[in-house]
Amino acid sequence: MAVGELSFPVSASGLLEQLPVPPAGRTGWPWDAETGSAPFATAPAGGWPKISIVCPSFRQGRFIEETIRSVLLQNYPQLEFIIMDGGSQDETVAILQQYSPWLTHWESQPDRGQSHALNKGFARATGALYGWINSDDYYLPSAFAAVARAYQPGRRKLYFGDWYEQHGEEAALRSHRERPAFRFQVAVGGRTLPSHATFWSAGAHQPFNEALRFTLDAEFFKRLAACGVRPLHVPQALGVFRQHAAAKSSTIVNVAQAETEAWSRAQPWHTHWRWRVSRLLDRFRH
Repeated sequence: MAVGELSFPVSASGLLEQLPVPPAGRTGWPWDAETGSAPFATAPAGGWPKISIVCPSFRQGRFIEETIRSVLLQNYPQLEFIIMDGGSQDETVAILQQYSPWLTHWESQPDRGQSHALNKGFARATGALYGWINSDDYYLPSAFAAVARAYQPGRRKLYFGDWYEQHGEEAALRSHRERPAFRFQVAVGGRTLPSHATFWSAGAHQPFNEALRFTLDAEFFKRLAACGVRPLHVPQALGVFRQHAAAKSSTIVNVAQAETEAWSRAQPWHTHWRWRVSRLLDRFRH
């Protein structure tokens, strides 16, 4: 289902007036709009959990400012924002310097790939909830507030929500509605969680597999689920995945297929049986 460009009211209660002026012609979320104070009027029991967001980046200067603003303009009261750039030679560094006062940490130097950047970033994280956003994707208003309210202290959970897909800089967004999932469905690959709309308890965190170039998110969530981390659906759109010509989903699809096949070959026979059960279960749920 295609929908129009998202539009949200401007609030004077947060960072909007402090951040750099948006580029000419940029309006709407997250350019001249922000998450207002209403979602934070009443704190959840135990207070707002600290959320650590890590953004791996490489040569996405065209999009990264939108990503940054979508994090900062959540106006979340307990935020840690870490950006790990792989030494981009485009406009990325200039943008990071511009937003530096509002970033917990950022650096721009060569790394061994996206998984390595994530591992370096999360090694610095100190929050109770972790999230990962790529530098060409972005979060939606009130996403952090929604996840924080769903957060269950002391329990190892994967919190995932609905999401939108955007092609390039087109205004139209395509809605993707997620359904609740059982842990075994995620563990066997019957359900793939969207990295741009998924958060997890800090106590459940594990290092990312640096041998993977494409399926690092799917493998990571499978591994967490296989270790007992339970998925919890947050019934709200949390993020936007951007499809464009330079994205990995456009340039190295063959790598994705090879990595997926390698993972599948390494699994015991009952994984494949459970995958079929997962797909059948979702068919009845649909």
